[in-house]
Amino acid sequence: MYKGLKVSVVIPAYNEEESIFKTVKDFSQPCVDEIIVVDNNCTDKTPELARKAGAKVIKQPLQGYGFAIRKGLEKAKGDVIIITEADQTFIGKDVYKLLAYIEDADMVLGTRTCLQLVSKDANMGRFFLWGNIFIAKLIQFFYGNVRLTDVGCTMRAIRKKALKKIIKKFLVGGSHFSPEMIIEALKANLKIVEVPLNYRKRIGIGKITSSGKWRAFKVGLRMIWLIFQKRFS
Repeated sequence: MYKGLKVSVVIPAYNEEESIFKTVKDFSQPCVDEIIVVDNNCTDKTPELARKAGAKVIKQPLQGYGFAIRKGLEKAKGDVIIITEADQTFIGKDVYKLLAYIEDADMVLGTRTCLQLVSKDANMGRFFLWGNIFIAKLIQFFYGNVRLTDVGCTMRAIRKKALKKIIKKFLVGGSHFSPEMIIEALKANLKIVEVPLNYRKRIGIGKITSSGKWRAFKVGLRMIWLIFQKRFS
C-alpha cells in the first residue's frame, strides 16, 4: 500500500521462464499489494515459477500483448495499477517514481529517453528510440495538451478510477496496445505525465526488438494507422 492506496502490478508473460521469478521478486516492493502474472499461452515453466515467486497467475487464451494486459487490468484489485514487463528490462524500485507522480495525475507513463538511465547493452538503439519519439509526437500533435516522448515504454501506472473511464474503449489485442491506452486516456481528458525510468538489457528472447527492425517497423506502422483511425473515425 502506498499512502492509503492499494497497489497492483500486472505482468504479461509469454514463455519468460528465464526471468519471471526474479521479476516477480524484484517487483514485490513493500508498497505492492498484489502481483498478477498473465499467462498468455506459455508452453514453458513461466506460470509455475511466477506462483513460486508469490504472484497470482491468471490465464488469457487470446494471444497477444494487448489481450494479456487488458485481462490483467480487469482482474487487478488495486487503487493504482502498474504495468511492467516480465523480462527484467524494468526495475522494481521504479514503482516509487510512478507512484510519486500518480498523486497528481490519472496516468503516469515511463519514458526511456533519459540516456543516463538506459543501460548500454539495452535494446534501445537509435532506430527504436527515434521511432518511439516520432509516434509520440504524432499523438501529441493530434491530441495536444500533453508532452509525450516514448509511447513504446510499457511500464506505466493508472488509477483504477481513471481506468474505468476508458477500459471499455480498448480494442487492440496486439503489440500496439500501448499507444491505444494513451489515446483513449487523452480522449477522456485524463491527466497524464511522463517520468524517466531505468531500462536494461532483457533476459531471454525479445518478441519484437530481438526479431529485427522489420518487425518493429511493422508494429510502428500499426501504431501510426491506429492513431489516424482513432482520430478520424
